Parts: sequence; C-alpha cells; structure tokens
Amino acid sequence: MKKIKKFLRFVIISCFMLAIFVYIGRFFFNMLWDFDIISLRSYAVLNSYWNEGGNFNDFKELSLLGCLILFPILWLRCSMKIYKKGFFKTLASLFSKSYRKLTRPKNMETEHVSIKNLGSKDRTLDEIISDKIKEKGGNIAQGKESTNLRHLISAKIEENEKQ
Repeated sequence: MKKIKKFLRFVIISCFMLAIFVYIGRFFFNMLWDFDIISLRSYAVLNSYWNEGGNFNDFKELSLLGCLILFPILWLRCSMKIYKKGFFKTLASLFSKSYRKLTRPKNMETEHVSIKNLGSKDRTLDEIISDKIKEKGGNIAQGKESTNLRHLISAKIEENEKQ
C-alpha cells in the first residue's frame, strides 16, 4: 500500500510538472522554431523532412532536435527532485541559491578547507617523513641506505615543488 501511495504521488507530481513544462515549452518552441509541441502536424512535418533525406546541420535545426530530446529528460528530472524534496523546499532552495549567488562577492567564495591540513608551524620535509615513520612504528635510524633514500626522495619532491 505504501508503494502504491508513493507511485501515485510521483504520478500526480509528474502530471503537474508536465502541464507546467508543456505550457512554458510551447511558448518557447513557438517563439524560437515555430514548432508546436502539442500539434501532431508539427511532428508530421519533422518526420517527412527526415524521411525525405533532410539533414539536421544548421544550428537552429540541431538546437530544436536537442531541445526535443532534452525536454522529457528535464521534465522527469524536475519531477523526481520535487517528489524527493517537496515543492516549496525546492522552490525556496532555488531562490536562496540564486540570491546568494547574486549578493555574495566573488572574493567571499572560498574553496573547502580541511582543518586537519592546516598546521600551526612550518615543518621541513625531513620532519614530516620522520613523524610518519614514528606513527607507523618504524625505526628512524635503520641505516645509511634508508637515510640516503629518504634524502633523495625529499630532494626530488622539493625540486618538483620549485618547478
């Protein structure tokens, strides 16, 4: 019974979104391409053009074809988003995101910073390597070969950082 209710809710939301998309889409399709998405005559003209060997090579024709393909995908995507999140929450998040984008200056938009990567002091590469060895439980002074190898690796890393 619960699955039937969920399915029924999705169908109702999808029908509501389809009505909105058709209303808005019909206006834009008529304005941009003189194509009525409700009329079967427009699809018949498109079908006869394709069957007679017509090619979609102009930008206008390709954009019409792309919009016709993306129309149901966008409709179902919006329907699913509203189904999962709710109509008013989706609408509110859309307005809040656009408001933040318009009012927040570009220099305030920062990348995600992980606190654990921020150190209180600058450490050399040798100190970082020795700390890692201590964490793993290894012996720092195992011999000349490991020390030389460590110095070679640190020199190579520093050289790459300079470039």
